[in-house]
Amino acid sequence: AVVSTQSGHYGRGTVGVQTMYRESEAQTDPYTPEYVTEKGTIPELLTLASLSYNRGLPAGLAEVEMIERAREKRAWEQTLPTVENMPQLSKRRAMMEEMERKEWVIREKEIEKLQQVRLQVLKQILETREGDNTNTNTDRLNSIWSKKQVSKEANFKKMRTEHIKSLRKLSAERKNVEGKLSRRNVVADYSSFASQVYAPETRVGVFLDRGSELYNVKNRYLNTYEGLLELEASLPDYVTQPRIKIPNLRSGKGGAQKRFEKRLKELDDTADLIKHDKEKQFEVPAPPRFLQKVIRPPPRPPTPSVETPSEEDEKRELAVIFLQQLLRGRAIQNMMQEGKEKRMELIDELRSTEALQEDKFIKKEKSTACDSALIPLL
Repeated sequence: AVVSTQSGHYGRGTVGVQTMYRESEAQTDPYTPEYVTEKGTIPELLTLASLSYNRGLPAGLAEVEMIERAREKRAWEQTLPTVENMPQLSKRRAMMEEMERKEWVIREKEIEKLQQVRLQVLKQILETREGDNTNTNTDRLNSIWSKKQVSKEANFKKMRTEHIKSLRKLSAERKNVEGKLSRRNVVADYSSFASQVYAPETRVGVFLDRGSELYNVKNRYLNTYEGLLELEASLPDYVTQPRIKIPNLRSGKGGAQKRFEKRLKELDDTADLIKHDKEKQFEVPAPPRFLQKVIRPPPRPPTPSVETPSEEDEKRELAVIFLQQLLRGRAIQNMMQEGKEKRMELIDELRSTEALQEDKFIKKEKSTACDSALIPLL
């Protein structure tokens, strides 16, 4: 620790203390002290001078691999033949070419790793952009949908209002189909509590609740706790401390006893009812009375089919049916003719009777016409 002292004129002093350690909250970049190397020596630590804090330090996996490769290269340089050794010059060239190929391979791998990292970063950026675009489109669609929903609700509300208004107009026109003017019936309006006098409609322009705040009771005794205490203190004792007087059941003609027994019976009935309701909650519900198993009917047999007859058979059948109709019609005609011949005398008699009735009717009409013609002459 370093201590510095500054003396004052009046026996006072200021003491400053600085330690070799600092708090982690105030620590910035690690301190690198000055160093001195011996002549002819190159410490391995100086090969890492290019690394600094947050730029390779603390060392990670890549830095450790780089340090291992540097050690291998230094060991390889020690085994490399010197330039003055001419016989070993071809060997030196081959070793250098092989080392160069190894370095190129390592460099290619590093480039591939960097490309993979860049591809991953680019992929993340693209995914983030796609997600942002999707969220933006979703928000836009939700906003449009919400606006459309609000517009739809407004249109529906307007349509319902117009519909109700049209129904009111139709009902009013239906009440007065002939279009006659009628005066107001004051007696009917005041006799019906559902009329406009007692319950006017809001759509007419009358608001019954308008100005209702003027009638609110504002009292200090009701709105404040101190007022309630004063109001309670002003009440007599029989209000806050009620006195219950037990009636004498044996006095009188037995009316009090009967009322007491009636009240007691009502209380017993109420207690039994409450007990029954409580027990009913824990009862197991009985199975349904009319629940029966529905038995499905057996499947219906397949519908029989008939072979379709040929066209010639159908024509022959139609011809036979037509011939049968002709024969039956002719037989009925013959039967009618025979019946007519058997009852010819009755038919002639009816015809003669009708002819006589027609003559009488004609004579009657003629006499009526003559009488009507003579009336104006008189």
